[in-house]
Amino acid sequence: MSVENNEMIERYIYEVIRRVPKKQREEIRLELEELISDMMEQEGAELEAVLTKLGDPREFAQKYSGRHNYLIGPEYYGDYCWMMKVFLISALAFHLVSIIFQAVFSPGLLLTLSFYVETVVTNTLVSLFGGFGLLTLIFAVFERYHVRVQIKITREEDWSAEKLRSWTPAKLPPVPDEKARISRGDCIVGIVFTLLFGLLLVFAPEWTAGINAGDGSWKVVSPFNYGAWNVVLPVLVIDIAIELVNEIMKLLAGRYCRKVMISGILSGVAEIFLSVLLLKVLPFWNPNFVRELEEALELKITSHGDLLFYWNDGVISNILLIGITVFTLAEVGVTVYKTCRYNFKE
Repeated sequence: MSVENNEMIERYIYEVIRRVPKKQREEIRLELEELISDMMEQEGAELEAVLTKLGDPREFAQKYSGRHNYLIGPEYYGDYCWMMKVFLISALAFHLVSIIFQAVFSPGLLLTLSFYVETVVTNTLVSLFGGFGLLTLIFAVFERYHVRVQIKITREEDWSAEKLRSWTPAKLPPVPDEKARISRGDCIVGIVFTLLFGLLLVFAPEWTAGINAGDGSWKVVSPFNYGAWNVVLPVLVIDIAIELVNEIMKLLAGRYCRKVMISGILSGVAEIFLSVLLLKVLPFWNPNFVRELEEALELKITSHGDLLFYWNDGVISNILLIGITVFTLAEVGVTVYKTCRYNFKE
């Protein structure tokens, strides 16, 4: 074979193998060299015709990995669009209610330009683009790392240079046990609740405050430490993102399986850890909440039987932490049980 042909083959092989994982490159190099040589001998064709038949090196490399350069590929695109619709509707509904809420309690805001610029336009756009980016990132990670929640299947091998993922009836997954199925409605409720709760904490944390209109005016007293909100909020957002990923995994799977079980366990561990961080380490609670509440309601909390009496003693944090831990462990336990009992074999 001439020097020019050897150089052309090397150029073609290089363009293929530089687009595949390192551990496969040498094996693919040998396969391609043998394939090109066999095709030239069997077909009696010139090198240029053989390489033309093999096609674009970029497309040829994708046949080895079975993957394409999608941000979000066809397998996830339908679920991605559906999830995006759920988010957009939830976000717009939240901001509409927020505007109505503020207009009712503070009618004067409707006459100020800053209200429309900061609250109506800026907050709405930030939440929409932020949520869009988060959901896109989650599905892009699924696509990038080839996360699959369906039953694993044995892929058929075609000719030596390709490992295609062509569909056959043998790849149809078995119908899961009735008790192993995950309700789509439950997942939707969980996703919507998580999204709304996240929007509430980010854009309207004051809604969680106690409001008293006893004297004809609205008074807002917050149990949360807004002075440290820049430290607390990132942890809350991470917690919400983890829970959202877990709910999306369950929605995509539609049944209890190994990946759902692993996702549930990791999500549960993260939930407990972040709860400990929020309630026991970070300045999550407003230390002056009881005093401000007493002033707003014009009363005095002196009873030892009232939990608010122990506000700064960590009692409420401990109760909440125990409740979160028990609930999370119970949820993880149910997921593990149903996976092992009904659908562990994949």
